[in-house]
Amino acid sequence: MKSAVTEWLIKEGLLGDAEFYSVDQWKARREDYLTDSLLILVIDGSTLHTMLNFGGDHEEFDDLVESFGFYYELGNHWNMGFYAIDEYSFRPSQGSYSEKLRDPRWQRKASRVKALAGHQCQDCGATSRLEAHHCYYTAMREGYEPWEYPLSAFRALCRQCHESRAQIEIRMRSYMATLSQSDMERLREGLDHAFYFYEKGAVLSFLEKLGPHDRHVEQAMMLLRAGLREE
Repeated sequence: MKSAVTEWLIKEGLLGDAEFYSVDQWKARREDYLTDSLLILVIDGSTLHTMLNFGGDHEEFDDLVESFGFYYELGNHWNMGFYAIDEYSFRPSQGSYSEKLRDPRWQRKASRVKALAGHQCQDCGATSRLEAHHCYYTAMREGYEPWEYPLSAFRALCRQCHESRAQIEIRMRSYMATLSQSDMERLREGLDHAFYFYEKGAVLSFLEKLGPHDRHVEQAMMLLRAGLREE
């Protein structure tokens, strides 16, 4: 869970100065709260502190923690302790991947993904035979179960889109092989920034229309300006 939460905080830009402490490390600080917890996260100086203390949306954070069999409680406003959910089985699940997808914990996660998508395919809008698709998997050494991912790692897809998207994602990962780590980070940050100010379709049309001549640039800019979001 520690690795998954850390990666989620980094991805969401919430990490800041957040830091994990073991119970022994926490007790050595002579803190008054959370000494009965299994793990402590100090969130002072992170945006997560603001989210949890001043009414931000922490649904995905709560769901991620729960997916590993834990819940959390705030000690002071600047720290939280993680506790095991009563009667939760931490024994590694056995069997094939398809058998894991029959696990009640996966069924709950998949149902939540579909509900958040409004019970529509997020690629084509269809409403029949929806499935929860993992948009990525962690390294095998992490050993995450299918349900131990943040909600943003999934898309609700119809059967047809689920099958076709897998091939498109392979081509996308193959394209990433042409980019350095720095290139990928810059591309991700650039697209995220552009999508904030402009409609996604306008940004993609802009990129498609760019060419070596001034007329290509002018046409591309017209498409981009038409997609400027209203403030």
